[in-house]
Amino acid sequence: MDILHALAIARADAANLARFIERRERFLGGLDWLMLSEEAARQSSMLDDLLEGDMAATILYIDWLVERLAGDAEPLPGVLRFSPHPRPWHAAWITLAS
Repeated sequence: MDILHALAIARADAANLARFIERRERFLGGLDWLMLSEEAARQSSMLDDLLEGDMAATILYIDWLVERLAGDAEPLPGVLRFSPHPRPWHAAWITLAS
């Protein structure tokens, strides 16, 4: 895969992840946290931590691609994709794991 194409995909994934985080923060800001179950609040905070890690990994990956572009710029075998879903407590995760 061409490194410029991989970089474009990674930047698009980073933008999608940033939009997801922003929409999620607005949604969570409108919730009455006292009405949530302890489990729902725990899962929400776990997802916040995972999303922060995903965003940090995305930024590091983009930086690595830029460094490769400045260096040898050999074609890549593929590109890493970053998406906010699924997570271990989502039903889709169980489907992927089996």
